[in-house]
Amino acid sequence: MLTSTERWSRTRLRVQRGSGGSPTVVRSVVSASDTAAPSLRPMLMDRRRDHARVCLVPEGALLLAGDGVEMDIEVGDGARLDLVEPGGTVAFDMRGAAARWSVRITLGRDACLTWAGEPFVVAAGADVQRDTVIRLGAGARLALRETLVLGRFGEVPGRVRLTTTVLDDEGPLLVEDLPLDASSAAGLLGGHRVMASVLCLGPDPVSVADDQDPDRYDLHAGGTLWRRLGAEVHTSGLGPAWLTSLTRVVGL
Repeated sequence: MLTSTERWSRTRLRVQRGSGGSPTVVRSVVSASDTAAPSLRPMLMDRRRDHARVCLVPEGALLLAGDGVEMDIEVGDGARLDLVEPGGTVAFDMRGAAARWSVRITLGRDACLTWAGEPFVVAAGADVQRDTVIRLGAGARLALRETLVLGRFGEVPGRVRLTTTVLDDEGPLLVEDLPLDASSAAGLLGGHRVMASVLCLGPDPVSVADDQDPDRYDLHAGGTLWRRLGAEVHTSGLGPAWLTSLTRVVGL
């Protein structure tokens, strides 16, 4: 939870499958502290009976010292939500202060979420806590793309702590706690400044494991995580893995 001392904003997004031939119902609420923190505002791009497409548009500069950005996303039974971002996010030099970026995702029975995230850049001097909690109902499917960039070109990395927890009715599917800064990144990432990830979850495996794919990790409790390290964003992408995930969860 965000504290009262932060300049916080909260985006709540609810999606429900339409009934009787009506289009998907999309509801959103954006609230913020009295200090008028920048926020992410959902903009509806398209909606049909069983799915909606929404763009998360930043209102104001993100991410600055003292910012606390929270997203609470819920997709109801049998509905599908496609989330897109118009551009990347930069966590700027915070001069000894810190910021938070928190995401809560709840998927109902047979619900589906695809989220095509853009690069998240942790500039020199930034200090960010970025946490994600995902809860999956029975038969729910997820395709999530993320790219972390440690420092802008020619900069040393800022500090970021990434925590990810994915749960279904049986328990945890993925639990990760990854603190990174200028010193730890050299050991954990081998000096690379870009970490690209694609997470695909659903009731069935993507395909038979490919021993020749060094970027792929099949999770013990089900699902697949692809991760690649690189020096530049354009050379670190996981385009084929992202297309595989979309095909798996939405049948493209």
